[in-house]
Amino acid sequence: MKKIITVFLLSLLLALAPQVQAEKQSTEQRLQKLERLLDSKGLVEMLLKLEQLQKEVQVLRGEVEMQSHTLESIKKRQRDLYVDIDRRLLKIERSSSGVSQTPVTAAPVATDKPEPVAEQKSKYDLAKEQKAYQTAFDLLRDLRYDKSIVSFRSFLKDYPDGRYAHIAQYWIGEANYAQRNFKNAISDYQELIKRYPSSPKMAEAMLKISYSYYELNDLKMADQNLQRLITSYPDSTEAGQARNLQKKVRLKLKGKS
Repeated sequence: MKKIITVFLLSLLLALAPQVQAEKQSTEQRLQKLERLLDSKGLVEMLLKLEQLQKEVQVLRGEVEMQSHTLESIKKRQRDLYVDIDRRLLKIERSSSGVSQTPVTAAPVATDKPEPVAEQKSKYDLAKEQKAYQTAFDLLRDLRYDKSIVSFRSFLKDYPDGRYAHIAQYWIGEANYAQRNFKNAISDYQELIKRYPSSPKMAEAMLKISYSYYELNDLKMADQNLQRLITSYPDSTEAGQARNLQKKVRLKLKGKS
């Protein structure tokens, strides 16, 4: 009897084996299909994220390019401004016989005819002085501020009383101001006022000193220098700018009191 039961069970197992195997294979296939679906979904999400990142990169690249273009435009305007101011200063310088010690309230009227070199009273070789000045100015025009400051200071050491000394001193102040080195700018503009009182850039130097104190939040000194400018050069363009700034300064001073 036992033998019969054993034979029966073996027969039954053999009969069910294909079905079990089929079910096993079916389960594995379903699992593989599910894994493929999951993998596909993850890939789609990854592709979507990648596409979004690409869009963000494109936007950022566009903003960077726009800012770069704006920066280059600003630099170009700055260079053009320096060149224009330099041209005007040199034109004024050529139309005069040098910087006198008498304060003036306005820039001399420039003419198109430069004074002959032979009539200039200078202890320096004018051609060498011009070359040294141009070397320093070229650095400033290229916005290489630190190098231009060094070069202009070297120029002033060699030509402290030269025809272009007051212009060089002005540019040192401008180079520091452009870099927001306001304390140095104040010192350099004050040096221009002290040593070259009839420079055509006197009023602007006084205005820049006032702006520098304003940026340093020294409102009292800003107000004092603005008033000095308005009193000394009441009809100048700089005096008009000074009056506008003085209103802001005094409002802030009133707010602090």
